[in-house]
Amino acid sequence: QAHLIINAKSGVGKGSTLIDEFKHISDELKFELIEYLIHCPDELEHQSKIAVQRALNSEDVVIAAGGDGTIRSVAQEAYGKNIHFAVVPFGTFNFFARAHNIPEDQVEAFRLALTGVSTPVRLGFLNGQVFLINASLGLYAKAIKDREHSTKLFGRHQLVVIISTIISFFSKHHLLKVDLFSNGKLDTTYTPMMFIGNNALQLDNLSLNVAHCMKANLLAVVIMKPINIAKIIGIILRGIFNALEDEDNLESFCVDSLTIHTRQSSNTVALDGEIMKMSTPLKISALPAALNLVLPTTTPTLPRTMLLK
Repeated sequence: QAHLIINAKSGVGKGSTLIDEFKHISDELKFELIEYLIHCPDELEHQSKIAVQRALNSEDVVIAAGGDGTIRSVAQEAYGKNIHFAVVPFGTFNFFARAHNIPEDQVEAFRLALTGVSTPVRLGFLNGQVFLINASLGLYAKAIKDREHSTKLFGRHQLVVIISTIISFFSKHHLLKVDLFSNGKLDTTYTPMMFIGNNALQLDNLSLNVAHCMKANLLAVVIMKPINIAKIIGIILRGIFNALEDEDNLESFCVDSLTIHTRQSSNTVALDGEIMKMSTPLKISALPAALNLVLPTTTPTLPRTMLLK
């Protein structure tokens, strides 16, 4: 069986229109397709739990179809379990899918979900929540929150995202005083924002020199030094044009775990573009081999169940 959790609003409504084509592919490859059509965010957690429980310890595959936020929510239920997990990307950037060579074409990605091979991949972990791409707090998390408001008004287009981010960074913000504890060492710093990356493609796109952390199954931490608005906008523009490699106002390092203490009792955190409130301290760790992700194989014409037996 193939358990398809699909956000009906993903891809400007394309999600619901592709189901007939997905059914045709399922019939061709002799899979029974079970659909979990998500119309609002409140349904996602409940339907994901049902799908994962039905697929547990079997040859079934759970397929998350949507943007990175939808995929993260389904992965939250599937990680650490004996589940075949697949992705059909409908997002703006699709960093998770692209980093794992999953086609951005939805029909091709769905076919891969039924013909690929499960391979354990790493996730990030923050206060009980997984993240696929990044976690952030401070100004970056605020920009994500403002971006979501803008995309609801003007659509999920890359230009809307870029303009919204720049406007958000121009607005008033506060420095965070944070205590960082990792590998037995304690550091205190002030920063307008922190970013914890788990996606080499995104880090490479920004020309940040911490993409090597991914090869060592570690997370990449990027901290912005206290600077004025003009310098912040400069960093954003250099990020857009992939020129952050020699940026002096960013400090970066690799960690397998990190504890962050802030002066607030709760913090606004963005996980893969989703805004959440989390209590201090923020405990972050890498989870190697946490998710059995269906990836391309050299023999894509065979159904996934045949390849795994």
